[in-house]
Amino acid sequence: MLTIQVCVGSSCFLRGSKKIIAEVKGLIAELQLEDKILLKGCFCHNKCTGGVTVMVGERLFTGVTPEDIRELFEQEIIQAVEGDTNAFNQNK
Repeated sequence: MLTIQVCVGSSCFLRGSKKIIAEVKGLIAELQLEDKILLKGCFCHNKCTGGVTVMVGERLFTGVTPEDIRELFEQEIIQAVEGDTNAFNQNK
């Protein structure tokens, strides 16, 4: 199971981490990945000046916006949970 952590510390919260969590939840449901992804909130990764921080497995992404989430799924998350299978194409 892949763990995705979204920082909900004060700086990230003020920069929109709540919207990012909503986007991630929506894509997990849309792509039917509930049994493959664990979404968690977390606190500071000491990257506060870089924007909202999202950790996908062991990879850290900073400056993430709600608009970035679909691309993050396409480029990182789908491959991590499905290998070469493209869940976006299968579910459309």
